[in-house]
Amino acid sequence: MIQEGAYSLRRQDQWYTLGMARSRVKSPEGEVKSIRPTLLLDGDAIEKSSWPGLRNYFPYYEEFWRMHLYPLRSSGSIYLRRGIDEDFEFLAMFHYSAFVNLVGALEKINKASQNLFFPGDIYTTLYAANELAGKVIEKWSAIYQECERRNPQINTTRLEELGERFRKYRNRIHEQLPAVVLDAYSVRIPRPEKMDSYVKWTDVLYADKPEDFIEVGIQVNNDFRSLCSALQNAWKGMCELSAKLLKNQDYMQKRGKGESVTPRASFVVQSVSSNTSLAYSPSAVAAVLPSPGSRFDKGKR
Repeated sequence: MIQEGAYSLRRQDQWYTLGMARSRVKSPEGEVKSIRPTLLLDGDAIEKSSWPGLRNYFPYYEEFWRMHLYPLRSSGSIYLRRGIDEDFEFLAMFHYSAFVNLVGALEKINKASQNLFFPGDIYTTLYAANELAGKVIEKWSAIYQECERRNPQINTTRLEELGERFRKYRNRIHEQLPAVVLDAYSVRIPRPEKMDSYVKWTDVLYADKPEDFIEVGIQVNNDFRSLCSALQNAWKGMCELSAKLLKNQDYMQKRGKGESVTPRASFVVQSVSSNTSLAYSPSAVAAVLPSPGSRFDKGKR
């Protein structure tokens, strides 16, 4: 028996709910089982299609979403409730926007070996994902401190280091069209620590230190994995602290604000991937870069 009008699937003697209503299910023995929401079944169109490719890199994204953001929805719907707490709404916006940029970066990286130019667009997307992740941490930390009356002290050192690396790569293509090393087998760019030594085209053209360069596919893959590792560690810390936070009455009252209504319109956001088609996303907003003054912004553009 499925509550709230959902329907079920039985597979290997386990019962699952499908659709948006994911409350409780009775097993054949009459035992009531709690079904946890998942991105594959309960995410929006982008999350459902992209999560299988990103899940192994950043599994704590789903756990955080399940703890803090899925409960913001209207009953039986993918939409956020009307009148929810502003801090939680921005938390949801930043969290989802970081995900969309990560997905876009991964799609571009998979095609990096086909591109004969400097991968500035990849680093623009990685930089945005990193900055938005910083906004998530800042917003969640503010909620935590308001409810628990203490600083959660999430370590963001690695994210800040990566943000500086991505900024340098991203800015290089805005200063001029950078040179790359081409041969019959690969496209190579300066290693991060050697970027400042190869500003001019002739610096690259007459470079006599091949060890200063790295294949573009290897570098962008390393940077993507490094970012996902840093995100995983930060999200793990937030999720572990959230076990207590979810029992806090002030938190529950703050998260529970709003009313379930049917919205008048859906959202359509432009994909940040190489595919220029529009992506349907009823719970999303366009990716938002952090405002000046954020500790992740550093005042550098």
